[in-house]
Amino acid sequence: MTTSGHERAFKGILAMIFVMGTSSNRVAGIYGITMILWGTAALIGGLSVGDLPATAKPQESVADYCRRAQDLLAREKFQEAREAARSALGIDSHSAEAECLLGMAELALEDLDAAGKDLGKAIELKPGLIPAHRTLGGMYLKQKRLSDARHQFELVLTSYPNDFESLYGMGLIFLLDNQPGAAINQFAKASNIKPQDPSLLASLLQTQLRLKQEAQAAATLALLDGQLDKKDPRRMELAAMLVGEGAYKLAIQQLRRLRETQPESYELNYNLTLAYHRAGEENQAAALLTSLLERKDNAELQNLLGDIEESRGNKSRSLAAFRRAAELESQNEEYRYDYAQSLARVSSLNEAVEVFRVATRDFPGSVRMWLGWGATYYLAGNYAEAAQTFLHAADMAPQNPQVYYLLGRAYDAAGPLQDTIAQRFAGYLARQPQDAWAEYFYGRILAVRGQQSSREELAEAQRHLERAIVIDGRLAEPRAELGSILEKRNQLGAARRELERAVQLDPKSSAAFYKLAELYRKIGELERAQKALERFQELKTAERTDKDREAIQGFLKHAR
Repeated sequence: MTTSGHERAFKGILAMIFVMGTSSNRVAGIYGITMILWGTAALIGGLSVGDLPATAKPQESVADYCRRAQDLLAREKFQEAREAARSALGIDSHSAEAECLLGMAELALEDLDAAGKDLGKAIELKPGLIPAHRTLGGMYLKQKRLSDARHQFELVLTSYPNDFESLYGMGLIFLLDNQPGAAINQFAKASNIKPQDPSLLASLLQTQLRLKQEAQAAATLALLDGQLDKKDPRRMELAAMLVGEGAYKLAIQQLRRLRETQPESYELNYNLTLAYHRAGEENQAAALLTSLLERKDNAELQNLLGDIEESRGNKSRSLAAFRRAAELESQNEEYRYDYAQSLARVSSLNEAVEVFRVATRDFPGSVRMWLGWGATYYLAGNYAEAAQTFLHAADMAPQNPQVYYLLGRAYDAAGPLQDTIAQRFAGYLARQPQDAWAEYFYGRILAVRGQQSSREELAEAQRHLERAIVIDGRLAEPRAELGSILEKRNQLGAARRELERAVQLDPKSSAAFYKLAELYRKIGELERAQKALERFQELKTAERTDKDREAIQGFLKHAR
């Protein structure tokens, strides 16, 4: 079950990643599409203003204004560039070059509608104006209009197959479309033209990381590192990209260099600590965090310390840190949840129940708090209270898959609330039919009822289990349950296939091995039955808890 919730964020850097889908407001930079839009080659390459007709006073010609606009764009004085381009159009309203420059300036100023109109007009006036096509492609890329962007870049490449910006733009399109193999081919072509370009190197690095080409990525990072001064602010963007790709060890290198120039920066020290933690270098993380806490005790640092000490196996220190964070910022929902779940993880279940109770009072609209409270009730053995709390969460968030995941786990112990839970599943699946876990749990509920009442419910149970497998064929539990139903319906060959697939998907499922052992025995394969039974006994001996309890414990942790 994938849970959503708190993911501890790096401070001030993740918002800079464009290729991952979040563009910052910075216009100049080395990553994403900024080079395509604002690089000198993109602004000037192919745009000749020397031969423009001078239809006004000699000292103030169209060419003069266009050259001025070009110069202002290159110096990132975008408002002045816009005015210069408008002045050129005041002299000659049919100047394609002036329209193109105006569109570039408006794009830099984030006026995308006006930019699109002006660039389109420039192309209408002069269809072969390469900078207009290139810049329009960059604008479409910024808007995630990938097919439109690709069309513009391909138009440029038809005439100029070695146009660096368009090759680079094509690579970004494939990268955004999650086609890193195609992206790297475009970046390779661009690299033949400008092998040292920082923008290209950064995107190539990101693509290599996506392709799991670790050695090549390390070499590219070393090459890119040599292009940047230690104090270059673009290093923060580089660290952001590495973080976004989960390359924490490589991000650590960049953050260390940045920290050398700003040793007292809270943001950099926090980010480096978090990168150490994400990379599993917990001792380095703890040492750096301790130095930060000596300077300033705050909830954010204490909460991170709780994570780090938990990873180091220091449960008491972890609990103390989470408690301190919740005390320092009692109105912070994240810190309150982390403290409550840490109590449950160290088996202080009654105290955890009380802490969650108070938190639901203080954050009555937090579905996660209610689910955490219900999960802790369940772990404490208060099954009726757990089911009732989950049902309340279902009232609050009737479309939330996590609610039904926990309701499904709690069903067997829910007693008189089982009928209510079954009704909720029926209603939920009528509205949300693409939830594999919900299909499985409802199928299991109907299977139990079908054994006690009607074949119709058993047949319906089978349909829901089959639907769960269609939605997500990687889940073992629906296959094991389906195998049981097929066996009861004397479809032994199909039952065998499902049960064998279930133990392949989850080799630690004692329940699936037991069912498989029984089936082998039934069809006379006694040697296989004995091996499956032995595996069941091994797993059962090693199990510390049942499947539902283990899953609910996992929810508490991963919902953070």
